[in-house]
Amino acid sequence: MDTQQFVKGLRSGIGFLTTLPVGWDEKGFDVFFSHNYFFVIIGIIIGISFGVLGLIFQWFIPAPLIPVLVIAAIYLLTGINHLDGLSDFGDGFIASGTKEKKVAAMKDVHAGAGGILFIGMNLLFLYAAISMFAGMGGYYLFAGLLVAEVCAKVCMTTAIAFGKSMPAGMGKALMDKTKKDHYILGLAIAVVVCILAAGFAVAPWFDARYALIGFLSVSLSAALGFFIADLAEYNFGGVNGDVMGAANEIGRIAALIVLGILIWKLW
Repeated sequence: MDTQQFVKGLRSGIGFLTTLPVGWDEKGFDVFFSHNYFFVIIGIIIGISFGVLGLIFQWFIPAPLIPVLVIAAIYLLTGINHLDGLSDFGDGFIASGTKEKKVAAMKDVHAGAGGILFIGMNLLFLYAAISMFAGMGGYYLFAGLLVAEVCAKVCMTTAIAFGKSMPAGMGKALMDKTKKDHYILGLAIAVVVCILAAGFAVAPWFDARYALIGFLSVSLSAALGFFIADLAEYNFGGVNGDVMGAANEIGRIAALIVLGILIWKLW
């Protein structure tokens, strides 16, 4: 891949995963879909953005307000497509009956009890986890937000790379273009970034214990991706765009909670 293709793929990926009006084209999307390590690279960019914003909030805003503002920033920058996917996933998962009935519930445009429950729990866990990092001070919130966004993309790309695709839709187009070696490259990038981010949470020093926690967060996110893909196949017959969005949200929450609790135990 030459530099021009890389830039096209990165720009299209940013346009796909965020609300930023960066512009995109069909060739750029083809590059982005064919090289799923772009998900992790864009997760790093998003995570650094949230981390810097979190630091600014810590300097100027009382701690109780920080989680609300960070959550608002997350969904202003990344949009609510993934959150909507989590809602649809919750509706389908909670619905009883055959796979066809579950898929019908997932595709219903109206949010049901399952979707509302999943969104509510997602926001509650997000608020609690960010509060935990904000209360620690220092660079912990920066590290937590960066690791969380990278792990969100690891969870999603794992479900994409190893899940069974549903018969039609954008999810199938993305999964058909996914290559395992590109997934492994993205996972390797994620491991390095999360180890460094967590290890330097006590900057300017590097703590190997925190680095290990960063590695565990990535590992958990990848394992969750496999689990969500299996759960989707059992309930819906495969993975689609809603399942991918749900994996992103669940991966973020899982990383924040695991990283936060383990760092808190060492803090």
